[in-house]
Amino acid sequence: MMKNISPAFIIAFTYFIISFIWILFSDKILYNLSLDKEVINTLQTLKGWFFITITSLLLYFLMKIALNKSKKEKNDLERIFNSLATPIMIINEDGEILKINKILEELSGYKYKEINTIEKWTNLAYGENAEEVKKNVDTLYDKQTIIDNGDYTITTKSGKKIVWHFNTTSYGIKDGKKTIIATALDITNIKEKEKMLMQQSKMAAMGEILENIAHQWRQPLSTISTAATGIKLQNELDTLNDEILNNSMDAINNSAQYLSKTIDDFRGFFKPNQKKEYFKINHTFEKIMMIIGNKYKIENIHFIKDIENFQILNYNNALIQVFLNLFSNSQDAFIEKNTKEKFIFIDVYNDEYSAVIQIKDTAGGIPNKIINKIFEPYFTTKHEGKGTGIGLYMSEEIITKHMKGTISVENKQFTFKNKTYTGAMFTITLPLKV
Repeated sequence: MMKNISPAFIIAFTYFIISFIWILFSDKILYNLSLDKEVINTLQTLKGWFFITITSLLLYFLMKIALNKSKKEKNDLERIFNSLATPIMIINEDGEILKINKILEELSGYKYKEINTIEKWTNLAYGENAEEVKKNVDTLYDKQTIIDNGDYTITTKSGKKIVWHFNTTSYGIKDGKKTIIATALDITNIKEKEKMLMQQSKMAAMGEILENIAHQWRQPLSTISTAATGIKLQNELDTLNDEILNNSMDAINNSAQYLSKTIDDFRGFFKPNQKKEYFKINHTFEKIMMIIGNKYKIENIHFIKDIENFQILNYNNALIQVFLNLFSNSQDAFIEKNTKEKFIFIDVYNDEYSAVIQIKDTAGGIPNKIINKIFEPYFTTKHEGKGTGIGLYMSEEIITKHMKGTISVENKQFTFKNKTYTGAMFTITLPLKV
């Protein structure tokens, strides 16, 4: 209880008690000592000076103790503020940076006097994006809740690029001005790992594409080889005529044209377009079928699609990479569970603001004990050596961070042609325009 009582109250209460006791008993003590008025007057004067001296000394020591305690608490708060491992900045509505902690100075390289205003901080740390950041900060002073500001690339004093994830919240009124406190988490290493995982994912997707290109090319290459061998053999046997030669040359030319076309079709997958573009998801699916269609057909995997005809503005090749991964997972599940009837359903529709893509299969679903873990990095259900565990994690990264959408999964029971199936259903929601 005593910890909650203010030092000022303790001092005042102590002074009151001493004064009360002194006034109540001191005169009685004097009259017991002497009845002579002159003596009593002298003692009264001495008593007054004694009281002033004692109470002054008492107030001095009590106030000193209180001030030392206050100073210690302030120093403790300062030590805690500077010992925190996350960068912290306190800013008021006039754009003054009131305080930063040591870790912010260490990570950014800037001393407080170099960045004591938002103007200085944004110009140094954000460069050409300074104005946009200042506008974002100006919107925060009237917010009372914790705001997730997202990721920002910071340029340190040494010129190094680091990535911080910012959160801000109200810090109350300081000196009559609205104040906010901004905290940051240095996620530079996380971003580097994400880049590495993205590259690994792209390499895995490239391997899948190369395998399917090889599958696509096997038939035309066989046709070219057979035609060329036939021409040579018939020429040696002296049975080669113009009709056979022309038919063989046509077969070789048609196969060569087909190979050339597939090179053009697949070129975009090796050099992904990093720019947003308008595209129709139906056309995206058709591109994918050019890659995997024959292979999946041979494995007796059937695609059932119901895709509305509309455009979205986003990253088309990124969506292709996600589709390839989801279809590949269904393919693996069909093989692992020895599924007899192999169907993959693609349903796409849109509302006023979003495109909704639902992909489900008939492979029996994902075990409940792991379904909530499948988007974690390096989590895999495949046998050792057969999976990297980055496919679904990177699919979620692509959808949520690059395409600004959402992806979720659930086990679904559904009916197709009067027969009931169970399978995993992935639901992807994308904005119609990013």
